[in-house]
Amino acid sequence: MNNIFFTEKHYRLREKLKNFLSTELEPFKNDINNQKKVPLPLIRKLGNEGYFGPLIPENYGGTDLGMVGHCQITEEISKLNVAVSVTRTPCILDGYLLKEHGNEEQKENFLKKIARGEKICSICVTEEEAGSNVAGIKTIAKKTGNFYSLNGSKKFITNAGIADYYFVWSITDPNINPRNAMSVFIVEKDTPGLTIENPYELMGVNGIYNGIIQLNDVEVPKENLIGGEGTGFQSLMDTFNVERLTLSSECNGISLAALEDSKSYAKSRVQFNKVISSFQLIRIKIADMATKLQAARLLTYSAAALKEKKIDITKEASMAKAFSSKTAVEITSEAVQIHGGDGYTDTYPVERYMRDAKFFQIGGGTSEIQTLIVAREELK
Repeated sequence: MNNIFFTEKHYRLREKLKNFLSTELEPFKNDINNQKKVPLPLIRKLGNEGYFGPLIPENYGGTDLGMVGHCQITEEISKLNVAVSVTRTPCILDGYLLKEHGNEEQKENFLKKIARGEKICSICVTEEEAGSNVAGIKTIAKKTGNFYSLNGSKKFITNAGIADYYFVWSITDPNINPRNAMSVFIVEKDTPGLTIENPYELMGVNGIYNGIIQLNDVEVPKENLIGGEGTGFQSLMDTFNVERLTLSSECNGISLAALEDSKSYAKSRVQFNKVISSFQLIRIKIADMATKLQAARLLTYSAAALKEKKIDITKEASMAKAFSSKTAVEITSEAVQIHGGDGYTDTYPVERYMRDAKFFQIGGGTSEIQTLIVAREELK
């Protein structure tokens, strides 16, 4: 892996990041799960250190490390606690969206603050009846003078309640095909009419803020429209490819942690007067886990490298996301099995890895949708 995709800058990045995480996250990685709260000062520190900015040019406060560097950062954070990475993800996606589709004024006013971690973001697409069917959103944005009035509701919104900027996808013309009528707006926190609910907890990724946002006559200045009316669907599809690689890297980070913990446990756990790593069945499990993880990482980093060459990665990103999430579920399940009874307790983090992994077969586009995208691209 290292010899194929990583250059000297990536080695320096990893060393710097590991040093940062060893003091800022490593000692508290299990506390986040137990307390079900990602510390916001840590998220802002990640931004301040430049880890929100790998896809943002330096003149807007980013580090311009590229997609491979971004995947590397995501993987390293996720090895310790993926909830921290999931909290960071909307900032990456909204920053990318602004860089690619925003105007100069928006980049000056918003992008620089995102890149430096001064502002936390939320990406607001999903609704009660619009999950996999993105074009089914019902939130309406009606223009009145120099403002748009937004009305609707969004569900399963990451960073609901802690974000400074909510990027909200809405319909600006209900009389035409939604794919040509979708627009995206930046709604700042505390805007009148914007309310937040956090009515449920999740099976895994303990610590993230996830909830519902309600928009009741929320007035947004026309300057907060990104791109132009009717361009929201196209910009969202572009951003989805970045999301798929981000989530693939989060899966791979979980899998790396599960594999490392399993090897360590197998080398120390004694049964029948032998360490269990000497048993053939355990060795086969470890070999299968390592092979699947290698394949998942190769899919992810190769797609990232193609993205850096400005090649369309719709198929490759969907392949990586579907395969990495499936692999993470399989690897974490085997990690629990290798740990035996210990693995089914909260004494070891493998039970957390297993719960966290399942999220990625659903969030960010289900595995079934990713498979359909791959099939569509293959059959063009």
